Amino acid sequence: MIISHNLSALNANNMLRRNTKASSNSMEKLSSGLRINKAADDAAGLSISEKMRGQIRGLEQASRNIQDGVSLVQTAEGSLNEMNEILQRQRKLIVQGLNGTNSDRDRQMIDQEIKQLTDALDSLSKSSEFNTINLLARDDYTILADRSSSSSISGVTDPPPVTTVSTSVVYKPQGTPDEPKHVISNTDTTETSHTYSSTNTNIPITTPDGSAGYNEYNVDTHTITTTDTNNTVYETLTASNDPQYSKPAYWFSSGMNKTSFGPKELGDVYGAMFENIEVNGSSVPVEYSSRSGSGTDPAWDHMWFSGTNLSIMRYRTVLPDNSMEIKYVINNMNTFDTNIKLDNMIDPPANSTITDAGGNPLSIGNNIINPPSGSNFNLSGTDADTGLKFDDSSGLLAPTELTINNPAVGQPQINFDWQLDLPAGASVTLGFTYGPFSLNLGVYELTHETVTTKHIDTTVNTDTTDIDYVPPKVDIQAGDRQDQVIHIPLFNVTSQGLGIANLGIVPPSIPETALKQTDAALTKVTNYRGLYGALQNRMEYTLDNVQNSNENLTSAESRIRDADIAKEMLSSTKASILIQATQTMLAQANQNPQAVLQLLNSV
Repeated sequence: MIISHNLSALNANNMLRRNTKASSNSMEKLSSGLRINKAADDAAGLSISEKMRGQIRGLEQASRNIQDGVSLVQTAEGSLNEMNEILQRQRKLIVQGLNGTNSDRDRQMIDQEIKQLTDALDSLSKSSEFNTINLLARDDYTILADRSSSSSISGVTDPPPVTTVSTSVVYKPQGTPDEPKHVISNTDTTETSHTYSSTNTNIPITTPDGSAGYNEYNVDTHTITTTDTNNTVYETLTASNDPQYSKPAYWFSSGMNKTSFGPKELGDVYGAMFENIEVNGSSVPVEYSSRSGSGTDPAWDHMWFSGTNLSIMRYRTVLPDNSMEIKYVINNMNTFDTNIKLDNMIDPPANSTITDAGGNPLSIGNNIINPPSGSNFNLSGTDADTGLKFDDSSGLLAPTELTINNPAVGQPQINFDWQLDLPAGASVTLGFTYGPFSLNLGVYELTHETVTTKHIDTTVNTDTTDIDYVPPKVDIQAGDRQDQVIHIPLFNVTSQGLGIANLGIVPPSIPETALKQTDAALTKVTNYRGLYGALQNRMEYTLDNVQNSNENLTSAESRIRDADIAKEMLSSTKASILIQATQTMLAQANQNPQAVLQLLNSV
């Protein structure tokens, strides 16, 4: 037996130290909840975990960055939406102002509102900020290339003269001399018209250094056309021998029962006649079942009367002596006798004097001629002469009554009527002769020849904007790495940037270009809104990805760094039992030297 070294006790003590250390490690892990509390626990795991922790915290901040970027874009797009509404209102006002029913004062009031809206748009663009960063009034662009140009092309056109000729018949005092072709008017007018067209694109490009830029390509074409027009009117007056202008004719006026007498294109120069029909003591309206055309020779009209079977055929025939026979054939197809009164009134030619067949002037005042049959009268007017004849012997029953009102100063008026009692089934023919007609005026052909010449100046001004540029931008750090950046471009959306600084519908603005300018501005604003909308969607998808990555990295880092509590509890329990067992064995090992002592005591 060896007493210099208690090897059993040494071994038990060594095992006690190891178990105590194992128990201490388990207690540390259970207390912190981490598998790795110090580098000695797992140096490689600690390194991986720390890198993951840095990435996780970066992703958490990137998530907040992206949300700030979304808020910035929403702020800019909200302001652009208001600008869109302003432009739409301006466009509506321009359409209203271009309507011809507005007075100059109305247009001035409309123009005033348009300019106020332009000022409101400028104010809105300059006040749209996010954390003091101006979003919509930026002019600090970096120009990469400028291929813009302006051109002005002028041209002159002198189209061939256009001649139009119109001919009419005029009546002038006899003996009026012909007039050779001569100028009666010469007028010069100038008209200026404007046409405006615009194309507008804003296309993303990649700059040489790889950063995001844009190409702005606008073509504004303004065409100014000035037309100087000269209208020279020539007149020619030539006597006409066309017999149609001396031949009498008549024209009826529907609804008035009026007949006008006169040559072609001279109205009622020979006078006019008005008719009125009474049947059984009541005036009845005249209706026509049929009639010949106005001016027809011979002419006829078939009249009938509502509620009766009475019909009248009226005939007008031009006789060889240039007079007109007016005849009525009345048929009573009723089963009872009918009382008929046909009342006629004639207005003779203008300024007529009236004489009897012997040339004796008719006495002043009302002249009642009874009986009328056999009466002849001559009517001499300023422009025309005619006559009036009543004669039963011609087969036309003369009027029952004849009254001629011949005032001392003024126009004579002739009234005559037929009072008839027509038996049932009977017929009667009555009438008179009006004429012969003679014209105291000469017939002339009046020719107007209009020669129109034009001188057209056209100027086409073309302004082309072709610029590659990098706009100022806000960089959103959208990840935990340096190159994970989303660029939000900032534009110039002022009235100057939109090309509507001088928008209006009264000078010095050009009303004709206003609509096109507004449409181009709306296109720009819509493009910017579309770009910001796409950026917002991109950032929202990026935010979802960042949050997913953060969740997955956190899970991976937890598997590396966090303690498995169940496993550590098992290890701790095991170490505790081993410590107790080792302590017992150590106590037992310490008893071995006592056996040697007992041997020595027995000696």
